[in-house]
Amino acid sequence: MALDFGISPAAYKYISGVLYKHSRIFLGPAKQQLVSSRLAHRPRALGLASFDEYCDFLRTNASGDEIEMLVDLIATNHTYFFREQAHFDALAAQLLPDLLAQVPSARTGLRCWSAAASSGEEAFSLAITLAEYNRSQPPLQWHIYATDISRRILESARTAIYPEKKVKLPAAGLHARYFQKGSGPYAGQCRVKADLRASVTFAQVNLFQAAYPVPQPQHIIFCRNVLIYFDPPSQAQLVKRLHEYLAPGGYLVIGLSDSLHSMQHQFASLGSGIFRR
Repeated sequence: MALDFGISPAAYKYISGVLYKHSRIFLGPAKQQLVSSRLAHRPRALGLASFDEYCDFLRTNASGDEIEMLVDLIATNHTYFFREQAHFDALAAQLLPDLLAQVPSARTGLRCWSAAASSGEEAFSLAITLAEYNRSQPPLQWHIYATDISRRILESARTAIYPEKKVKLPAAGLHARYFQKGSGPYAGQCRVKADLRASVTFAQVNLFQAAYPVPQPQHIIFCRNVLIYFDPPSQAQLVKRLHEYLAPGGYLVIGLSDSLHSMQHQFASLGSGIFRR
């Protein structure tokens, strides 16, 4: 059986259409090589001879695990602790004080949502920020909801185990306060401590599914570096839904590579990707 793992225009059109239908990730013509590279091993793993055969396989497994695998292979899961740190600094210095002044009830039930949590670094960076704020400004009761479309990456996030050299935190003392160093087979790794892990709930969520398993209202939503993967109609739809999920006076934080400039929305912009309902 001859093997051909170059992707034809027809196969690329079909695969990008399936991807859009199930995740709203939008791939233009320039992404054909990326798709070919990221999926190159998948037909081979299934015993298929080409991407055209893979498309036939997808047609017969249109609602099964293979669609989830496809989305998982294409989605970007690049992240790290305190990525775009200015957002966490603003959360502690400005957003939390203003929110608690405007919505005093949030102090006894603050809800934060990391809407594209990937392997958990953003959610635990939020948790560290809130825990540190609570040390200096108690009492604050809070919980973080962390969601992602990828079941595989969420399984990693739930373990809360990271290579120690990649846990780079913005202040001395945070590592010892919030992480346990591994030993034996876990040497060189560290794990978020149990009390901080207990403050984060992980769930699989497609941001375009009918309903979210996340309680309303949320006070702070981080949905960063996600909008860039969607086309303008999908971006507008998602931003509208996030607005509905926020409490009045709550905050939406988007990534520095994202923008709301091209769409109509009901947020007040505070600059640097921070918006208030």
